[in-house]
Order: sequence, then structure tokens, then C-alpha cells
Amino acid sequence: MIVTPDGVHLHLVEEGLGTPVVLLHAHTMDLRVWDEVVPTLLVEGCRVIRYDQRGHGRSSSPPSGYRYGDHAADLADVITRLVDGPANVVGLSRGAGIALELAVRRPALLRSLALVAPLVPDFTLSEEMFESFRALAQAIRTEGVQPALRAHWLGHPLIASAAAIPGVRERLDAMFNTFPAGEYLASGRDAPDRSWKLTDRLGEIVTPALVMAGEHETPDFAAMAALLAETMPASVLEIVTDSGHLVPMEQPRAAARALLTFLGSLDHPGEPAEAALVGPPRA
Repeated sequence: MIVTPDGVHLHLVEEGLGTPVVLLHAHTMDLRVWDEVVPTLLVEGCRVIRYDQRGHGRSSSPPSGYRYGDHAADLADVITRLVDGPANVVGLSRGAGIALELAVRRPALLRSLALVAPLVPDFTLSEEMFESFRALAQAIRTEGVQPALRAHWLGHPLIASAAAIPGVRERLDAMFNTFPAGEYLASGRDAPDRSWKLTDRLGEIVTPALVMAGEHETPDFAAMAALLAETMPASVLEIVTDSGHLVPMEQPRAAARALLTFLGSLDHPGEPAEAALVGPPRA
């Protein structure tokens, strides 16, 4: 557990020795989303740091402070306290958006980025996807957190393919059952903390980056992955076969292998990783 400068308690787990890798989970989830990826990283000599973001899991839920800038500040705090030098940061979905925010605000803290099924801040979502998120938020406030997640989230296109895998549905239930929904239930309204759009600054991000997307990703998120690969000058795109949005839960071995290959390529900058289809089926 660490306490941020603005008093938020972040539940944190640190394991292993070696190359520091910070893992960021997706929205509504927590650090357990990486449970099946971490053992492979540890065996291959990584020091894995993961934490529950504010308003998630066992971290505290402040009355306000849920902008990308607030989350990026938390990530910066974790890195500066626990890593001696820049870190390799891996983000899933909205966690990738937090990593991108930090890449613009404080690039010196990053050695590399791995952006898995990335949600890009300020990207214009389709009306259908935007409405699904709006409906979830409204349901959480009117129906209660867990009933809303069961009714509106487990069957969502971003979640459904993972929830259909034996054992994964139970892991999702466990995370959703402890989701405090801090951002949805916040009593304060956050004022904007920046005047620029991140989508206008993607070309400035020169940190080596792996962009990873599932073969069966939704159109909105596939478009965001493609945008990053096309716009960020030091990026490579990998498509994970037989996976939807939640790659670390649907294809954990393929996700771990892609991450390790990418991290290994950083030590050989003249031999960048090739874009590829990776991974056999999970079963």
C-alpha cells in the first residue's frame, strides 16, 4: 500500500526481481486481471508491480479526482517511489489510456509502453459504444453497482468473449463483486486539467511501444489500436489470435510471450519486433 500526495491509498503488489514492469488493469477491474500473465513474467526475470487504481479494488475511492491526469499522477508516483529509473509500463484498455497520458505529461518516466486493447483518451467513440458506457454509468447509479455490472457489463461486447471461457467468468465476477465504482459515485465534479487533446499529441510519443489487440476486438477498439500503430513513430502492432478485448484473460500465454519478446527487443534496438499474429488458442 502506498499513499499518494493527495491522500489516496493505492493497494499494490510487488513480486520478483529484475526488469521492472508496471501493470495497469482495465476499468471496473483490478490488479487480478493479470493473474495468469504474471507467473510467466516472473520466471523470465521481471520485477512485476501492479496496483488497484483509485476507485477500484482495494484502493480508496476519493470523492473526486478521476481524470486521466489524476490516474497518470498516481502512476508517476508508483514509478518514482518503486523503480530506480524509467519503467516498462503495460496498460490494458483504460489502463493503456493512463499510460498514454503519462507518456505525454512525463515521458522521462517511461522506458517502454505496452498498450493492450487500448482506450485512447479523447478518441471519438461510435454512438453505439458511447451509449453503452453511458447506460452502464446510469445503471450503476440507479440499480446499484453489482446488479448493474451483471445486467449491463458481463454481456457487453468488450467482456462477453472472456466471460464465456470456463473459469474466467468466475474471476470477472470476483472483481466486479469488489468494484467500489468510485468514479461513478463520486460526490465532486472534476474540472478539466488540460486544454489539449491527447489524440492531437500521439505523434510526440517516441517511447518504444507495443500495441496489442485481439483478433476479435470490437471495431472502436480495433480502430484505436490501429491509430496508435500508425501515429506513434516507435510502435509495433501485434494481433493476438482467438482473443477479444480482454487479452490477458482470454490468451494469457500469448500476451506474456508478446510482452517478453517486446521487452527483449528493447535491448537490441537494431532488431525491432515484427508485427505478427501471436498465440495458439487458450485451451
